[in-house]
Amino acid sequence: MIIPFLQRKFGDITISMKLYFTVGIMALLVTIELCTLWFAVGTLSSVRSFVNGEGLWSKAQKDAVYSLFIYAHSHREKDYQAFHDYLKVPLGDNKTRLELSKPKPDLAIARRGFLEGRNHPEDVDGMIKLITRFHKISYINKAIVIWGQAEQSMEQLITISDKLHTMINSKSVSQPEIDKVLEQAEVLNRRTTILEDDFSSTLGEGSRWLENIVLRLLLTLSLTIGTTSILITISVSRGIEKGVRAIITGASLVGKGLLNTRVKVYSRDEIGTLATSFNQMTDTLEHNMRHIRELKEAEEKLKTEKERAETSEKTKQLFLAKMSHEIRTPMNAILGFARLLEETLSVKEQQEYIHIIIKSGDDLLVILNDILDFSRMEAGKITIESVQFDLRDIIHTTILMMDSKAKQKGLDIKYHVDKVVPEVILGDSVRLNQVMLNLVSNAIKFTEKGSITISVTCLEQNDDTILLDFSIKDTGMGIPLAKQERIFESFEQVTNDASRRFGGAGLGLSIVKQLVSLQDGEIFVISKPDQGSDFHFRLSFLKISEAASKAIPEKEETLIESGKGIRILVVEDNQLNQMLVIKVLKKQGFETDVAENGLIALDKHQNNNFDIILMDLQMPEMDGYEATQKIRSLKPDKKDIPIIAMSAHTFKGEYEHCIETGMNDFISKPFNTKELYEKIFRLLRKNLQEPYHS
Repeated sequence: MIIPFLQRKFGDITISMKLYFTVGIMALLVTIELCTLWFAVGTLSSVRSFVNGEGLWSKAQKDAVYSLFIYAHSHREKDYQAFHDYLKVPLGDNKTRLELSKPKPDLAIARRGFLEGRNHPEDVDGMIKLITRFHKISYINKAIVIWGQAEQSMEQLITISDKLHTMINSKSVSQPEIDKVLEQAEVLNRRTTILEDDFSSTLGEGSRWLENIVLRLLLTLSLTIGTTSILITISVSRGIEKGVRAIITGASLVGKGLLNTRVKVYSRDEIGTLATSFNQMTDTLEHNMRHIRELKEAEEKLKTEKERAETSEKTKQLFLAKMSHEIRTPMNAILGFARLLEETLSVKEQQEYIHIIIKSGDDLLVILNDILDFSRMEAGKITIESVQFDLRDIIHTTILMMDSKAKQKGLDIKYHVDKVVPEVILGDSVRLNQVMLNLVSNAIKFTEKGSITISVTCLEQNDDTILLDFSIKDTGMGIPLAKQERIFESFEQVTNDASRRFGGAGLGLSIVKQLVSLQDGEIFVISKPDQGSDFHFRLSFLKISEAASKAIPEKEETLIESGKGIRILVVEDNQLNQMLVIKVLKKQGFETDVAENGLIALDKHQNNNFDIILMDLQMPEMDGYEATQKIRSLKPDKKDIPIIAMSAHTFKGEYEHCIETGMNDFISKPFNTKELYEKIFRLLRKNLQEPYHS
């Protein structure tokens, strides 16, 4: 009577309630199964911990006996002490055993005992629970008894060690008598080893017994879960088969692309709700497909726009590089002839005029370089390198390059570097130099009197890295607090009339901030109006070994010598630049000849004797790259001539490309006369010592 009643009631409830009931029963059984499994795993883990503990106990016992034997022959007190140190492991375990054998054991004492026995702290609580819960189980009880017997053997061994210690300290006992005592220790050692084996074997039997019980219990629970699930599923499936079949048929049609398919709703139960939801889903699918088509069309438009933007960016980069070349080429002639003219003028007013021309040209080059750097950083074309360099040399170079500008305004440039800062570090020297030049140039620009101070301080360091704080402090006009954050933005200056008073495009500090950020550094300014500004930037560098730093050759100061007797072939297609280079060289005493392109240069080099070639890169007929490659393939007495590339190009990697092609050095236009002389003489001396080999 009860079973049919339950079947009817079960059939009357909704499908969701049936599923909830099924899931609840299964969840309960799975929970019981998991709890059983958790308990079993924990217990087996504790057994494993006991086995590990027995290994530690056994090793300590063997080491103790070995130390005792050593002591019997060495008579050294430290060997006897080592014996007692090794015994701390079994003595600690014994402390736990004795405490847990009490009716009301102190678990803290038991825990300390296991820890003294060098058991892992995470295993100790499980081991204690295993003993307290299962001490009446025959396997565990037997293991505890064996444990106690082994501890008795250890106590006897301690007695023997005390006797042996007394005999050795008396210094009146012969070695045979000592060996006789050692035989007793050896007997105890063998007996203890047997007990250890019995202990491990007993724990193994207990582990297998527990595994069998757990496996049977888990199997029973699994069968119960499976049977319950099958029975409830069969009962529920008969009621939902019709509705599900209709839904499956509808889904099949939708799968074939017929999104206008709708299924018939037979009831208001969950299957009916499912059928209604299916119909709503097909409505949504139809709408989404239309939306997807619209999104794809939009995606294609975005892709086209992206490609157009990338093409535009590439065109902009190429345009800027080309424009830079076209501007630098006449600027080279303008600044070069202006500097030559400056040296010939004696009238003060004329000197002032030519000085204004040179300064305006230099300012134009600074703005041009800022625009190119800013454009490259916008396009993500700047890469940070890591090379060895002399930090103090970077600072000296910065001061040397800025000294003439500072002296024109009557400013002093001072510097200080912490003694703890290494001579040589690893980082991007080019970007560091660029940051330093920008900040020092900025300080000179906005300072009318006083001085510029460069400081480098070590903030922190370890064996591998060092964090440095760079400070460029001036005594200039200062910066209002409200402007101090904005000055690092593009096209921003301290005041609205700053660009008119001091020049510049307002890109320098923006470039500096981006370069510092690319190196995971930070930059900030401390300033008050009319009290000067103190710009700080902090960068981390890698340290290198002392041996590696000594391996870096020191830079030699190149004295400007006379060029008398030195023949130079100038390869340049621009007539103004030809005239400029020839006048600069002849002023120093060099003998010169000119070739309008690489083809003429190759012919002149083969039929004449020159000491060095100054090679432009972009020329008609044959450019500088091809001419250099052909020269390097000539016979030995012609192919080793030094070649310096001269170009207004500012493409990234231009210097590396020139070196790979076979050139020895690179100088950009507009060039510095002193730098050109230094490069010529340095290459001539090097060529005499070590000829070039392609």
